Amino acid sequence: MSTTRNLKRFFKDFFFIEKWKEYKNYRPSKKQWRAFFKIISLPEKILFSFFFLVFVFSSFFWWRESYISNTKSVPKEGGTIKEVILGEPKNLNPLFASLNDADRDITELTYAGLLKYDSQGNLKEDLVKNYKIENDGKTYVFVLKENIFWSDGQKISADDVAFTMNLIQNPETQSPLRIVFLGTTFKKIDEKTISFTTENPSPSFLENFTFKIIPQHIFKEIPPKEMSYSLPKTFASSGPFKIEKILKKEEEIKKIILKKNEKYYSPPYIQRFELTFAKDEKEFQRLKKEATNLSIYSFDEVKNFKKGFDVKNLFPTRYFALFLNQENALLKNKKIKESLTLATPKEKIIKEVFEGRARKVESPFLEENKIKGDYTVYKFDIKKAKEILKNEGWEDKNKDGILEKEIDGKNYSLSFTLHTVEQEELKKVANIIKENWKEIGVKLEIKTYQPQELLQNVIKERKYEILLFGNTLTMIPEPYYFWHSSQVKYPGLNLSLYQNKDVDKLLEKESKEINTQERNKALAEIQKKITEDIPAIFLYSPNYLYATKKQIKGFNGKYIIDPSKRFIGIENWYIKEKRIPKDQNYQKPKPILPTPTSNSPLPSPKKENKK
Repeated sequence: MSTTRNLKRFFKDFFFIEKWKEYKNYRPSKKQWRAFFKIISLPEKILFSFFFLVFVFSSFFWWRESYISNTKSVPKEGGTIKEVILGEPKNLNPLFASLNDADRDITELTYAGLLKYDSQGNLKEDLVKNYKIENDGKTYVFVLKENIFWSDGQKISADDVAFTMNLIQNPETQSPLRIVFLGTTFKKIDEKTISFTTENPSPSFLENFTFKIIPQHIFKEIPPKEMSYSLPKTFASSGPFKIEKILKKEEEIKKIILKKNEKYYSPPYIQRFELTFAKDEKEFQRLKKEATNLSIYSFDEVKNFKKGFDVKNLFPTRYFALFLNQENALLKNKKIKESLTLATPKEKIIKEVFEGRARKVESPFLEENKIKGDYTVYKFDIKKAKEILKNEGWEDKNKDGILEKEIDGKNYSLSFTLHTVEQEELKKVANIIKENWKEIGVKLEIKTYQPQELLQNVIKERKYEILLFGNTLTMIPEPYYFWHSSQVKYPGLNLSLYQNKDVDKLLEKESKEINTQERNKALAEIQKKITEDIPAIFLYSPNYLYATKKQIKGFNGKYIIDPSKRFIGIENWYIKEKRIPKDQNYQKPKPILPTPTSNSPLPSPKKENKK
């Protein structure tokens, strides 16, 4: 309204409208204007019309430039996002969301946790207004925000948090989150405060509190042992969106329509979010034509999204490496490992396999882990790799292209087997490495397996020389499980079977250190020692590609721990815009809270007027 008033005032002042009103009696009448056009000649009419049109267009463009220069564009509520997802939801319960990508996506959009990640990978408050860590990192106390509500109007309280934790820890529920909170007790202090105490404190334990809270008044009717397959009669959301409609076909969920949750503490601008689920690649290709948002599952498809789409590069906390079995005599040799590292073309892999959409990795940590300090970096250098092997006495005696050497009376050749998953991109990576190692006289045989077969027959038994595989990190890294000598046997994650007493001590120290500064010093030293020892050749971290229509703005995602975190900051995405005066402060719309604010979503009964 203020913008309209300002414009009216501007036009009155600029065109002297009030003055024109004063001289109304002196202006030509309509009859005189009509006579004017009759008495002027045709050339004069054309000239007059020309200058009149110039005046009109000039005035319009001047007004437009003035309007734009004196106003600013801000988000406006409204608009619909349509996304097609490869995969189908199995259970719309946050306690089981980690088992299925589609469920995890829905959970991220409709539920909130005590904490959440921002676009830089930092933990920040979600449903809580503050928290504190006590008792040497063993106790965590959370205080909920004021006036936070489920989408049905019920108030979110510490009872909902306690109810969720009881279900997680109940063996009958069989939630995959149970293992995360083994040895953890909790206590409701008051309606807004709850504390957790763990027997096993660790620096990354805080990340566990990103789990989603479920509404007690909705899920209390479902027995714990039926939680994994029973849906509630109604849904209530605590996240940016709420479930409006579920469309099924033969008992399979094909589409879920989400609507803006106006009671969320930071309501989104987007009005609707439609999720369509494809059971396979063929159906995905058919359905994606109507989508505004899509995850790109193959790097070869990037070129198909150039027109009308922006392809966002998100950085998952995952890297791939060649894990060198340190129980192999040759792969334990420092000079051989150095030569293999120098002959591994990381830039070529990133360019040819990932279209440049991957990050080069040089250590067991990623940039989002924020570990500072010097460490050894091996730059691609075929010539130097050959020289190292030559100086170590390796030579091609029988001219078959493979280097040999006699060690303690036994003949050895530089021939290894690489094991990896039967997956197109990993096969391409393996073949590039194979061709480059061939140049320095190293033979590489490639064996591929289905994921479960690789796990059971190769990784579990540690039956490999070189393993091309990925490691997934947390934002607050815990390298103990990947590099401590106690983790060399399955189910440990020390895939290189790496053992170093100094590193073990550092890992034991950092896993208990709560002081961030002291812990980072230990992590920096771990990084330095591992890169010196070369138990693995760190390769790349592939980007997660997310395509959105260009009219969707406000996206600022960067680091993600899983694909569902592409929705980080979705409350700030917008499609529609409006303009306001530059000097006017813009405020995002506030949540619409129930009236009265109580635990009941129902309005207060009206009082009858007594006569």
